[in-house]
This record gives sequence, structure tokens and C-alpha cells, in this order.
Amino acid sequence: MHSAFRRFTCFVATIFAVLIASGNSARTKVLVVEKLATCSAPNSDKYVIRLPNPLNFTSVNNKLQIYGNLTVMEVIQEPLEVVFVTNRCSLDMKTCEPFNKRTLPRICSYINEEKGSWATFFRSFEPDVRCPIKPNVYTFGNISVDLTFATIFALDGYRWQAYLKLFSSGKQKRELLCVSVQFWMKWVKRA
Repeated sequence: MHSAFRRFTCFVATIFAVLIASGNSARTKVLVVEKLATCSAPNSDKYVIRLPNPLNFTSVNNKLQIYGNLTVMEVIQEPLEVVFVTNRCSLDMKTCEPFNKRTLPRICSYINEEKGSWATFFRSFEPDVRCPIKPNVYTFGNISVDLTFATIFALDGYRWQAYLKLFSSGKQKRELLCVSVQFWMKWVKRA
């Protein structure tokens, strides 16, 4: 009697698991980038790297495409560091809280790598970006970033603000560029 009940319970549990799994497979997560721009700060007109504001971009099906140009106003050289700051906000953007902050030092080592994980990104500029970075207008056409990796994280239920800040970190730390992005995660039906 107990073994029949146990088999029935396992059968029902299996049916529910299959139904739930098939229901989830009909939907997928998509990261939606809403804003991508130079940070609005009192000193943003003094940045050594100037970008169009807002940046030219499209965000469709977890693919972010960025295109345009940037102007480097003076020679930029090591020591350089990038600081990534993220804030988690309510969906209505009425409240935000600090979420994460990471620093990546020695940026020129990534810029000058021939085959590293960032090489494709930095080689998409015309002319090539190399450290020390010389004053010039650098054009980038269709830089494509696959954001699918981000869908594994629990980002849904919030809007996110992120800032990428480039600093010259010599004797006197100086902010050279700040880019802000606002995004959120949504579920969509698969086609």
C-alpha cells in the first residue's frame, strides 16, 4: 500500500516537474539596456576622453551594439585603472542602494594584449587603440557585446545603474572618463 502511494506521488511529482520545466523553456531572460551615456557630473566637460552623449547603441535579444567615435584630448598612459560601480534600484527608480564595486588595475596590459579576452574590443577601433593612448578621434563601428552571460544572475525584479570610470592613478588620481548604463532583466516568450 505504501509503495503504491509512493509510486503515485513520484509520478505526480515527475509530471509537475515536466510541466514546470516545459513552461520555463517557453520563456527566456533578456537584459534590456535602457540608457548608455557619459555620466552627468560637474566635471564631465573636463574628461580627457569625450564621447557623444548619449552614446549610439541598440539593445536587442541580449546583444548590445555600440557605434560612434571617441575623442582623446591628451596622451593617456599607465598607471590606469577602471572602477566598476553598480547600484540596485527599485523598478520605479525611487530608491537605489550600492550593490558592488570592483577595480581593475593596469588597464594598458589589457589594451595592448594581442589575443586576450579584450583584444577584439580594442581592435575594433580605427585607428587601433594602444597604450600610451595618443590624442586622436577613434571611430568604433558596431562593437557587439553578447549579454547572454548576465541572464544567469538574479537581476530581475530591479533596475540597475552601473558606472564604468577610468582613472589615471598616478601621484594625483584623476578621472578621465565615466560612462553610465541603466538596465533591467525581463522574461519574454521564445519565438
